[in-house]
Amino acid sequence: MPKASNSDAQLIEQLHVLVFQNAETQALIEDGFNHALAQFDEPDYALPYVSYNLPITHFEASLSSEEKGRVGLCRVFILKAGCQMPKAEIHRNSIQRLVSYKGKGAIHSAQPGGIDKSFSPCAIHSPVDSTTPYTDCWDVVPKNTWHFPCAGEQEDWFTVTFHSANEADIIDEHAEFDS
Repeated sequence: MPKASNSDAQLIEQLHVLVFQNAETQALIEDGFNHALAQFDEPDYALPYVSYNLPITHFEASLSSEEKGRVGLCRVFILKAGCQMPKAEIHRNSIQRLVSYKGKGAIHSAQPGGIDKSFSPCAIHSPVDSTTPYTDCWDVVPKNTWHFPCAGEQEDWFTVTFHSANEADIIDEHAEFDS
């Protein structure tokens, strides 16, 4: 799992179990994806991606006491097949931990620090079954790091993203790609 610190492993293991083995969480995630998919059907919606925030209280209540407070925002995100985010993104004050839920793609990240825009891909895919190592399904983007997702060619890519900053405090910025 690229760019993950040792302290991330325990949190990501807990989140992985929660996302893929907890029926209540899966119902919440599926409902979020349905809300997100509905945005694609709006007549004036032309973007290749959509996101929808999930209630963070569910995740806060489900994490161990050691991991509470490390997740402040959860978003489901869908990127259409063969598409990439039209602009690079940075979360100035938040670590992004992202799991592939359905489909596959890559997160292209630069070096932390908010200046570099030389991107390297990290391919991740959704679990095939319970034997798929969780490290094949997750990527971690450190705070203040430019990045963008790119979906696989065959199907839309559904991901679940956990941010360390909460919804009210997260600072998201976007920038055109350098030529």
